[in-house]
Amino acid sequence: MINNLRGLIFNFFYTLSVIVYSVPLLLLFPFLSYRFRVKLFSYWPMIIQGLLRSICGIRFRVIGAENIPAQPVVVVANHQSTWETLMFYTLFQPISAVLKRELLYIPLFGWILRLTRPIVIDRSRKSSALKEILRQGRQRLESGTSVLIFPEGTRVPATETRSHFPGGAMLAVKTGYPILPVAHNAGCHWPAHKLAKIPGEIVVKIGSPISVQGRSPKELNKELENWLNQEKSRLIQ
Repeated sequence: MINNLRGLIFNFFYTLSVIVYSVPLLLLFPFLSYRFRVKLFSYWPMIIQGLLRSICGIRFRVIGAENIPAQPVVVVANHQSTWETLMFYTLFQPISAVLKRELLYIPLFGWILRLTRPIVIDRSRKSSALKEILRQGRQRLESGTSVLIFPEGTRVPATETRSHFPGGAMLAVKTGYPILPVAHNAGCHWPAHKLAKIPGEIVVKIGSPISVQGRSPKELNKELENWLNQEKSRLIQ
């Protein structure tokens, strides 16, 4: 009951923050450079994390931050919550996320997401979605921007696993940019489709960059799937 109350109070201030933060940003963003837009956008997730800490007792900790390279990478992470879709804009800069197009239709929230230049896909059309990831992903990487992909394709409860879509592995192999694997347990504290917010610590583990030289997408995708499943299992124990 108390966790639902925490979630209700948080949701009120979360919605308020979307309104208060997005309106001035929408007015300013068209006149700012891409990198400066992403920088400004990244402050908002920090506000959200502050609300989580003060209202819900949810902290976060990063293991392996020293593994984040200076060069662009393909960030491949498990997907459990709304938390990582926001906070990864703060942890990895600049970054362009692969997002389902429905997110961009959400008033205010989706509008400011659009200004961060995400790679937008239609999940119902897997063939065209993969082509867009490869085409736009190459453009982002070559312009100095990392690409964030959630290979599970949707939010998956912390205790469950799902086969991984190979888009991240294929993008890395075809462009030659390394992969940065990232595991977390955000769903244990901000579970998808639930009101409750559970106090505790969200832990993000960043692995070592993986070179793609001489690797096949299928082999690489399987290695990533095994690593992410093993690490997220350790994080929820």
